[in-house]
Amino acid sequence: MLLVSIVFLLSVSEVISQCTPSSGIYLRHNGNCYTNNGSFFSDGSIRPTPLECVLPGATLNGGQWIGPNGVVPCDGGNNQNVECTTGSGASLNVFVNPPSFLGADGDGWYKCCLPTNCSDPNTNIIFTNIFIYTQVESFTVADLSTDMTVYPQEYRLNCVKIGYHQYDIRMSIDSSALANYTNCNDYNNNCGGTVLSGSVSNTVKYTVNITWDGMNVSSGSISRSTTGDQMYQCVVDNTGGVDRTRTLTIEVPGTAPSPLTEINKTATTITVSWTPLDSSDGDGYVVNVTSDTDTVQTVQVKGSSNNTITLNGLRGGTTYNITVRAYQQLLGPASTISVQTFDIPVINSINWTLVSSITQFNNTQYRIDCLTIIDINNPSTDVYWLVNGVMKSNSMYTLIDVLTYNNTLLVYPDPLGVSVNVSCIATLGGVNYSQSVILHAPSDPPNNVRGFILNATSIKVNWTTSSETNGYVIVYTTGGVTRNVVSTSEDEIVLTDLSPMSIYTISVYSYIDLPSIDYVTLVIQKYNDSSIHSDSVIALGVSVGVLLILLTVSVTINICCFIRNKVHFATGATIKDPKADKDIALQVCQTYQIHKTEVGEEIEVVYDECHASPDATHTYYEL
Repeated sequence: MLLVSIVFLLSVSEVISQCTPSSGIYLRHNGNCYTNNGSFFSDGSIRPTPLECVLPGATLNGGQWIGPNGVVPCDGGNNQNVECTTGSGASLNVFVNPPSFLGADGDGWYKCCLPTNCSDPNTNIIFTNIFIYTQVESFTVADLSTDMTVYPQEYRLNCVKIGYHQYDIRMSIDSSALANYTNCNDYNNNCGGTVLSGSVSNTVKYTVNITWDGMNVSSGSISRSTTGDQMYQCVVDNTGGVDRTRTLTIEVPGTAPSPLTEINKTATTITVSWTPLDSSDGDGYVVNVTSDTDTVQTVQVKGSSNNTITLNGLRGGTTYNITVRAYQQLLGPASTISVQTFDIPVINSINWTLVSSITQFNNTQYRIDCLTIIDINNPSTDVYWLVNGVMKSNSMYTLIDVLTYNNTLLVYPDPLGVSVNVSCIATLGGVNYSQSVILHAPSDPPNNVRGFILNATSIKVNWTTSSETNGYVIVYTTGGVTRNVVSTSEDEIVLTDLSPMSIYTISVYSYIDLPSIDYVTLVIQKYNDSSIHSDSVIALGVSVGVLLILLTVSVTINICCFIRNKVHFATGATIKDPKADKDIALQVCQTYQIHKTEVGEEIEVVYDECHASPDATHTYYEL
């Protein structure tokens, strides 16, 4: 009989307010129908109103009510004051005929069999409980989570009593009380239970909140150590009557998975395994990973035969404590192992390469290569770039070996003169890892830039080198058209194959990794003869050139004048010096030094004539 009572207490009695069901055996009382096993009725509730047992559409062919004291006789007699009458169709009714009450031996479980006796294996059977005093209608566990990763685990025990209004009630695990209420009276609810509406009078629920940490059961200030299945009891002490005891078992694995073994590890993964438990001892496993005191991840592995797991998203060179517990309704004891991941960075390296010539300025192309480990699941989403703070997606990546991805980004120096800071960010296990590289641009142009005309087709340009720069870019144009762009790491360059008689604009830029935005410009005009030009040398050259021209013109004019005078003397004419009466004989094509003297008007006339003479030779110089 004890086995039967336990089975029924784990059932839920379904009450249908709208009777009558069209099929199947059921009970009916006070207009309510009960289609499932496990309903409860106090003896007082069936004294005025019979409890009906009905099988729709059937014809009675015997039928029986059997209680804890045997068969209840129908249509005459009683058993422990319980009587039975035959109803219409296939129905049998039981009741306690006033002023009698249910006898002590009649307290307990009854079964109704229709349309034939209970000995017929094909008959229909339904069970119910008829009791005196107070009864435990149900003792259940609530809020047991199927998510075993929540730890510690919390749940509630609910014990519902029905019937007589005076009683004591307690709940315990094994022999340790978790809650104990005495001298309870439902009329004033002095024990603080939750009053429920139900088909039986004085229905009150008592609740105990439980916390399970894998080793101890705690409720408030009460704590008890336990292993394996947890056995709970709810006991109602009937004053002057038999006690009611209901038990509840929560399944908990009694042993820890073992041995816990490290199978493999990388910089970001650890694989462990253990000996699986039998299906009767576990429904699955929970793996908890901690580093120091922080929980890194918790994973639920369903199925007792699944005994291996790979933990991803870990940090390189870090020691992790890995705990594995089996679970059923609750978690069991733990096995723990410590494993240190390899000290390999998630981002191995980041480097840049000049793809095109630096002489292309804004169009100069640089390739950034970022090497990440294979543990990155999806480089297109788990890797991205920041270029001077602006996010760029990762669209170019290749698997270069079994452990490494090469992620690539192309960048350009836009605008010029601004250094480019490129960061590669990889996300693994919710953690961002990053490395950066900076493409540097000079802050200033070259110093002391000078130009020298070497010959009709060549110009040399030099400058003062700087430890800050790696090289220089020279751009020279003529006629508004860029003729060439060249680069050098030296402090000078010779520009060849230039056009004579042309004006060249020469701009000199410095660069480190990127070109500067500032530059120094020279404007030089090429001649047929060799000249030296620069910002300072050109001015000096111009001055010297002008003086030479003036001196040449002066000498030529004076030579012409002396020649004319000589001819004049030969023809009898004379020129007399007002200061000295002296003739001067000059030879053609000879060099003479001319000293400044005061010349009269007659000399000035001859000078003018010589200057205007068609035989005079003129030489022109251009700058």
